[in-house]
Amino acid sequence: MPAFLVYFMYYIALVVVAAAVMEFLLLPIYIRLKNNKKYAPAKMAVKASMTFIAFALALHGILKLWTETRDINNLVTGTGMKTSILLPVGLFVCMVADVVLCVSFKYGMLLFLCGHICYIAYFIVIGGFSLLSLPFLVAGVAGMNLYFGRYTRKEGRMFFLYTIYGAVIMITLSTGIVLPVRLHEYGVLPALASVMLVVSDIMLGLNRLRKTRRIADLMYLGYYFTGQFFLGLSVFAPVMLGI
Repeated sequence: MPAFLVYFMYYIALVVVAAAVMEFLLLPIYIRLKNNKKYAPAKMAVKASMTFIAFALALHGILKLWTETRDINNLVTGTGMKTSILLPVGLFVCMVADVVLCVSFKYGMLLFLCGHICYIAYFIVIGGFSLLSLPFLVAGVAGMNLYFGRYTRKEGRMFFLYTIYGAVIMITLSTGIVLPVRLHEYGVLPALASVMLVVSDIMLGLNRLRKTRRIADLMYLGYYFTGQFFLGLSVFAPVMLGI
C-alpha cells in the first residue's frame, strides 16, 4: 500500500477518535459547565484536557524523533519532515491559557499571545519565511482594523491589546497558510490549523462584543480545539508512520 494512503487512513482514524472525544464528549461537557461558578475547577480541567490531547500528540512525536536523531535542534524524519520543540511549547502555553482565561480574560489573552508567537516561530523554523505571506498579512490586518475599529471607544484601553493580538494572529495565519507551498503534504495540517485558530479567535472577539449564544461557543471552541489537534497530529502521524 502506498505510504501516502497509509498516512491518509491513519490520519482519518485519529481524527475520528479525537473528534469523538473532544467534540462530542469534552466540549459539550465544558459548555454545560461554562456559566456555572460552582463547577469552575471541573470546567478548567475539562477545557485544559482538550488542548492536552494535542500537546501529548506533538510531544510524543517529537520525543520519538529525538530518540532517533539525538539532536533537539535537528528533528527531521528520514523523508525530510522537519519539526521543532517550539510546537509542544506553544501548545503547553495555550493549555495554561485555557485555564487562566476562565479566571482573567486579559491574562489569558496575553498567554494566548505568547502561544501564537511560538506557533509563528515554529512555522518559520519548519518552512522558512515566504514573501507569499505578505499579501495575507496586509489583507488580514487591514480587514480586522476596518471591522473592529468601530469598537475602539467601547473597549477603551483594552482595544490596544486587541489590536496587537489581532496583528499577531494574522502573522500566524499568513506564515501558516503558505506552508503547503514549501512543505507540500507536510504543510497541509499546520496550514489548516492556522486558519482554524484565527477563525476561532475572530469568532471569540465577535462573541465578546455581541451577546454570546451557546451555539456560538460551540462553534469557536470547535474550531480552536480542532486547530490545536491538527497541529499535534501534523507531527505525531508522520513520525509514528516513519514518512
